[in-house]
Amino acid sequence: MSGQRAVDLVFLWHHHQPDYRRPSDRRAQLPWVRLHAAKDYLDMALHLERHPGIRAGFNFVPSLVDQIEDAVAGAPDALFDLLARPTAELDPEERRELARRCRAAPRHALERWSAYRARIERVDRWIAGGFKSPGPSDLELLALSCWFLLAWIDPIFLADPEAARALEHADAFEPADRERLLGLHARLTAEVLPAYRRLAERGQIEISASPYCHPILPLLIDLRSARRARSGLVLPAESLAAPEDARRQIERALARHAEVFGARPAGMWPSEGSVSPEAAELVAGAGMRWIASDEGVLWASLPEGERRRERLYRPWQLATPAGDVTLFFRDRELSDRIGFVYARWEAQAAAADFMERLRRIGREHGRERPPLVAVILDGENCWEHYPDDGGPFLEALYGAIESAGDVRTLTPSAALAAHAPERLAHLHSGSWIDADFHIWIGHPEKNRAWELLVRTRRELVAAGPDAAPRAWEALDRAEGSDWFWWFGEDHYTADKALFDELFRDHLRAVYEALGRAAPRTLLAPIARPPAERHALAPIGWVHPVIDGRRTDFYEWHAAGRHGLADGGGSMHRERGLVRDLYHGFDGSGLYLRLDFSAPPPAEAGLVIELIEPRPARLLVPGLARGDLDVLAGGEEGAQPLPGARARLEEVLEIALPFAALRLQPCEEVAFVLHVIREGEILEDVPPGDVVRFVVPEASFDSELWSV
Repeated sequence: MSGQRAVDLVFLWHHHQPDYRRPSDRRAQLPWVRLHAAKDYLDMALHLERHPGIRAGFNFVPSLVDQIEDAVAGAPDALFDLLARPTAELDPEERRELARRCRAAPRHALERWSAYRARIERVDRWIAGGFKSPGPSDLELLALSCWFLLAWIDPIFLADPEAARALEHADAFEPADRERLLGLHARLTAEVLPAYRRLAERGQIEISASPYCHPILPLLIDLRSARRARSGLVLPAESLAAPEDARRQIERALARHAEVFGARPAGMWPSEGSVSPEAAELVAGAGMRWIASDEGVLWASLPEGERRRERLYRPWQLATPAGDVTLFFRDRELSDRIGFVYARWEAQAAAADFMERLRRIGREHGRERPPLVAVILDGENCWEHYPDDGGPFLEALYGAIESAGDVRTLTPSAALAAHAPERLAHLHSGSWIDADFHIWIGHPEKNRAWELLVRTRRELVAAGPDAAPRAWEALDRAEGSDWFWWFGEDHYTADKALFDELFRDHLRAVYEALGRAAPRTLLAPIARPPAERHALAPIGWVHPVIDGRRTDFYEWHAAGRHGLADGGGSMHRERGLVRDLYHGFDGSGLYLRLDFSAPPPAEAGLVIELIEPRPARLLVPGLARGDLDVLAGGEEGAQPLPGARARLEEVLEIALPFAALRLQPCEEVAFVLHVIREGEILEDVPPGDVVRFVVPEASFDSELWSV
């Protein structure tokens, strides 16, 4: 384009899954490596291969590579082993487990196949009824299994003979269809690593690595580094400073990468973009030329007066005692628009928006050298929310870039050659989330996990330098970031108890490799069951003024509170829309207050879903500032709830009379909120849980104060 400034663009797609393998028998307890291999990893390479003018980086975690190779070799997998067995041979618990797992469907599959959606709805009713009604028949379980296997291949493979043949029998799947689909999954998984090697050999992509089992390097080096960004963070009672573990995770990763991809990588995405001066020194000492993190880390690294936007768009070189290393800092807005926003857009419009934002950066850069924009994000999970698994978006985006004369894509190493770095005098210690480490340390559950790890490591070190290598490998797996990600309240997964058990299994495996009995403390779960993960309960009456403002400190002081984070799922949004939920009451009604991380979209709405004692659904149809309606009833014919009031200004405050809700003293109430837009749920509040309270009697307030 005439008059347009050029923009250089670096994509870095990160591929990672936790190590799901149980130490005792190496059986994968969750199927996500195999499922993402067939649905995401392979087609990400093939989409790029269709656009030879595009260059990109892909980051593989070595423990993921190990699991892919295990899957190709036919290693055991809890779900895929069930899928391969005749349904008539499954016992009742196995049938329940198969039905539960086969409900997990990407959005595009439910939009494409109403028959699959209907089967999931029937299973949901069976589960909701406590498995008391007759469950799926053998043929129904077979059909559910086939739909599940079809859902977890990328749509570009639906024309492959195995999938096409199965779809011909969609009205009455046969056992042979399931066998063929399992074979298709195995074939696609086997093609993943060769596809990336092929692209790397031709120079179209650069493959980088992360530390072997995806640990948070700064925390391994010294847990106290977490306080650099959050001085008041509560640390575990046991201290840890193990730079030798961090070095081992790096060196093991580089050796494994060379074994799989033919050469050591030139760069590294540190797990979760987590960096510190000490971690940078270790990486530089290992010969890495570049690492990457989030723009928030850059801003925290620079003096306040130097935090100008154009400074993001260049590489930065840090001097360490072990040598220099260059850092890329990702553009958070562009990365998160792909990760969280464009899934709701039409593909061409999303690609056009991305290109316009790139060009705006070029126009506003104001320097002789073109800006270097780094877009770095998860390369697997976000596509579950896109139509057709993100294929149309990637094709539109790559096509738009390839045909543009003013945008050039580079691999990270090529970007180093094309852009002279600026010197970074100081590197902040932080990650891609909030430029700190609170996701992995500070919560009682997370700290408890660290304490168990530290004690186990102490026993291993005491065993001496000749301790079994298997013990150190088990410790490496326990040091992975994912266990700490799922502990605490930041993220929700129905498999939290399983992650808890796997973490403790890895620690027990250390003792077993040493020939010792594991301490009984490793038998007790770290995470509290969901029923025990309640937030603060109300401690007295509240009498808020429904004006959408924090009128005074004591207005909501006696209310219950849920501190919230991401609405659930494996990805972490930059900010959950709802930051805090308060709930309280007086003798006449229930009061809610929602504090938002950012102004909610005006076109969004709020559903208040009463679950107990009687189902009911209330709707706040819009979230524009001012007085808001609170409606009761179905979407058609909904009427204002008598006496209800709501107003949004700096916070959203809602008053709901008990009489209008037909709630009586001493009734137990459970409810959940949904932030919605265009009929879709954007966020559950609280994530993966419900709010519970008992309708108070008149004596409630005085009884609490007397206590």
